[in-house]
Amino acid sequence: MAGANRTRRRQVALIGPSEPDETTLALAEQVGTLIARLGLVLVTGGRDGIMEAASRGCAASGGTVVAVVPGTSMDEANNFAHIVIPTGLGWARNVITGIAGDVIVCMGGAAGTLSEIAFAWMYGRPVLALSSTGGWAGELAGRAIDHRRKDTIVDCPTLAELERKLRELVR
Repeated sequence: MAGANRTRRRQVALIGPSEPDETTLALAEQVGTLIARLGLVLVTGGRDGIMEAASRGCAASGGTVVAVVPGTSMDEANNFAHIVIPTGLGWARNVITGIAGDVIVCMGGAAGTLSEIAFAWMYGRPVLALSSTGGWAGELAGRAIDHRRKDTIVDCPTLAELERKLRELVR
């Protein structure tokens, strides 16, 4: 029976680059810790870079980590994933990661991140951009992508602002 599931935990999909700089990696780990502390489930693309750093922070803080990997092997996920979903979809798995959260958080990012942001936007997910990380997060923070929605991608220049927005959106 469809309806409000009172046992489902809220999910945050974190999207961003697989090859970020050290500052962004450290911030991603802090984001993972924050997600765990708020009692939310972390969903990522399950590989390296910010996905692994956030997963490490979340897992170390007692949170749950879901990895949506592009291939067919469970072993393709980083070592911090508790649940692995192999899609066999390659880059097309970005549709899933782009809509797998009640809220999407983006950091930095190149073309793959841009596609995930676009899917999140089209499917009505709130998108929070850590604009200080540059990439598409910095480019799109505070902007509407197109006419489909009246809101914008939310600019979160700091971890404190991200926490405030997450608390507001996932109560």
